[in-house]
Amino acid sequence: MVDIARAANVSRTAVSLILNQIPGMRIAPATRQRVLNIARELGYDPGPRLENLGQENKRLFGVLINEISSAYPIDLIYGLQSWANGQGVQIIIQVSDGIPDRELAALDNFARFGVQGVVYASSFSAIAEPPEALGSFRHVMLNCRREDSSGFAVLPAERHGGAVATQHLVDIGRRRIATITGDPWQFASRERLAGYRRTLNKAGLNLGKTYEGVSDWGHVSGYRAARELFALDQPPDAIFGQNDIIIRGVLAAARDAGLRVPQDLALVGYDDREFAKFQEITSITLPFVEMAERALGELAGIGELGSKTVFLPGTLVPRGSSIDTTTGLPT
Repeated sequence: MVDIARAANVSRTAVSLILNQIPGMRIAPATRQRVLNIARELGYDPGPRLENLGQENKRLFGVLINEISSAYPIDLIYGLQSWANGQGVQIIIQVSDGIPDRELAALDNFARFGVQGVVYASSFSAIAEPPEALGSFRHVMLNCRREDSSGFAVLPAERHGGAVATQHLVDIGRRRIATITGDPWQFASRERLAGYRRTLNKAGLNLGKTYEGVSDWGHVSGYRAARELFALDQPPDAIFGQNDIIIRGVLAAARDAGLRVPQDLALVGYDDREFAKFQEITSITLPFVEMAERALGELAGIGELGSKTVFLPGTLVPRGSSIDTTTGLPT
């Protein structure tokens, strides 16, 4: 916009008003046309509003997400953009940092751009309280849902993932299976813990809350929780850490305690982070790309969305922390 303003001999504010088609602006038609012509000559392409002036609008959707600073939202954004590219539609991404005023401003932008629908996304699985203004758009909630489950939402099957991780440890013959959760208030922690408990109850192996450590999803707290579990009279022979970073802390604690992985202690993590492959951590994947594609696919459809929550399962990726990598067999 600086280059356009310089070439057109107008202020950058004027350029912004013209390119974003702000109603009620007091700008001469000749100036407006000059700015648009220069923008095209310079190859400025912010999205469909400039590109489609005087043409039939392309399909345009908004994505409102609380943050894109951690690893997970990148996968969500990649999935959304990949689907949009494949379908020939365009998306506008607005980041709110979880601040209500910024959410409202983003929705105002979407209304101005004329989006056909909005994906309201969270960087982590959550019970969300979106603004009432979201209800004026056709919308889908991604990686979150309302407390009352109203509206259409797409989430990872966290409870299923906790069950799959625990069942794997049962299947390889472990009988004192502990877990280390993330922050207890988080939706993902509660759901993964519920899957863990349900599986142990079914197998008759639930040893109670003594074998349920708590962390803040971090390496250090995972290390400390593991040390507490190792101090039990009957320490665990397996630990389901509810993310891979926790398991990285458990690995350090096991090394300090002189425990061999997986011979003395089998481990399963969650999220299948990039480092899990290199550290041979068995992990449960998060289906973020599939979730993003499902959310936009439903949003772009023509049917009524209604109130429905879709849970998409991840898969277990077995590695050396729970299998003998020399034979490929459970230990």
